[in-house]
Amino acid sequence: MLLAYADESLTCDRYSMVALLAPKDQAIFLTRTLDEVVAGAAQAYGVVPPAQLHDMDLSHGNRGWEPIVKTRRVMIGVYHAAFLAIADYEAATGPIPRRPAGDDAA
Repeated sequence: MLLAYADESLTCDRYSMVALLAPKDQAIFLTRTLDEVVAGAAQAYGVVPPAQLHDMDLSHGNRGWEPIVKTRRVMIGVYHAAFLAIADYEAATGPIPRRPAGDDAA
């Protein structure tokens, strides 16, 4: 079984959704590893737990990420650490394909 961590994004002219797919038996370990990325940022830069790895928060310095909002290299480093963590697991990312209109198949 795969678990999907889905996220959505909205601009003035586009709505999109992406997902990170992870095997059920690895999902808890992936979650812990990503939590360690946040904990490392908290220890090194004063990020306030329980900050989460959401782009809007990270890039705008919201919900605990305020200490790094003006340090783009640090922000990029956090992204880099998160992507490396994801790569260590059998996880897959990509756009969720749209089904054709009228396709109600499960």
